[in-house]
Amino acid sequence: MFESSQKVFILLISLVIIRGLLYLSIVPPWLAPDEPAHFEAIRLIAQQGLWPTEKVYRETPMHPQMRRSFENFRIWQISRLFSPSAPPGPNAAESPFMYYYAISTGGLIAADGYPLTYHVLLSPISFLSQSLDIVQQLYLLRFVSLFFTTLTFVIGWFFVRTIFPGSLMYAVAIFCFPLFLPMYLHVNTSVNTDVLTTLLSAAFFLFLAKILIEGCTLPRIIGVGAVLITAILVKPTALFLAPTSVAAGLVYLARKFRWKFKVLLILLVVLVGFTFLMAIIFFQVSGGGRTVTLSLSFDLLRDILAKDYFGQKALATYLYTVQWAFVSFWGMFAWNNIPIPGWWAWLLWRICGLIGLGLIIFVARQVLGLGRGERLNPDQRDFLLVLLLSLIFSLIAVFTPIIATQSAMWGPPSRYFFPAILPLALYFFLGFQQLIPARLYKLTLPLWLAGLILFDSLTVTLVLIPSIYG
Repeated sequence: MFESSQKVFILLISLVIIRGLLYLSIVPPWLAPDEPAHFEAIRLIAQQGLWPTEKVYRETPMHPQMRRSFENFRIWQISRLFSPSAPPGPNAAESPFMYYYAISTGGLIAADGYPLTYHVLLSPISFLSQSLDIVQQLYLLRFVSLFFTTLTFVIGWFFVRTIFPGSLMYAVAIFCFPLFLPMYLHVNTSVNTDVLTTLLSAAFFLFLAKILIEGCTLPRIIGVGAVLITAILVKPTALFLAPTSVAAGLVYLARKFRWKFKVLLILLVVLVGFTFLMAIIFFQVSGGGRTVTLSLSFDLLRDILAKDYFGQKALATYLYTVQWAFVSFWGMFAWNNIPIPGWWAWLLWRICGLIGLGLIIFVARQVLGLGRGERLNPDQRDFLLVLLLSLIFSLIAVFTPIIATQSAMWGPPSRYFFPAILPLALYFFLGFQQLIPARLYKLTLPLWLAGLILFDSLTVTLVLIPSIYG
């Protein structure tokens, strides 16, 4: 089994590198989400010795090679956006990056309100490569993203093998979900903070699996705490890992002190409710979830409570953003202006609905212990319960800005879900598995892989390449 799993692992890692190079090459420079903004922040730190505040962005001219490459790679045409004209004045030729990249809400990755851990980490590479053409510098940083992404897949493999050590099927199935998810490789082979956040989140889940399934040790506790803090410092989309840690602690205590399962469930439901309320309040007092302050006033609380969260307008906003998030997750490329066809989304929506029904069946039978049939062992059940709560917390984190502002301007884009890609992939496969009749059990993995490969192949050949190069 070890030799067999080792060969499969090497094959899959090779596929990650090959497919990562494919997506890295297909998508032209600057067309990945907020890639110019993240690249510019790294360049300012490394090559100009500037801390990228809003003032610096307003006063520092954009690198002339970047402007030319925007035009050379037809960024405006492909993304269906308009190229800005030069501002009036004697210094029009040296307009700042902030002006030229005003087409995106991510145009300002500034130290005033954004954690720059990722940018500082990559700045030595940018410093050493400053003699290269700026497009070559970008691709060098994209290769770093591919390295981070490969590490994420390595961690994901051992994560699943820790939960299901006797089954190679689960490891292959969960590994292949992000491997053949077009948006995942599109985002995670570009220059952005999401790729490092996803890597650190995967490490968090691996440490958590080791603690709850193999045993709690001091190095594992230090490890889970270190990656948790670092992930949040890289990007606030990892904040859902904090309540996940609390949920894991409650599950661990329940096992150690033999609490009744109903007592544990009540505590976890209370934790979910408390997390939801605190997420709304935290968003309001933190200036959008990035700049943390402690100015919680009575007037602010009154404003929060006074909003109509369940009216017709609010429900319409929620429905729109859920639909947008769904399509974004499966395929919205190049600044979200190259979507998959509508009938693909319609079909995927129904397939995911069926898998959702399978997921409900699995959770009821295996996680909550209802009904009869083959059961998970207690360690697996406890950890899957934690992962289920982690998915709930990630959804709370992603949709909190929308609920708090009652506005669709926050998206959410697909990359906000990627820190939770491991529990998402696992539960997606477990739900799919419930739909396969017992007599066809051997076909579960082949059908799963065939569906993923077919969707990815069609997306690349019929959507992505024609839209960019057609």
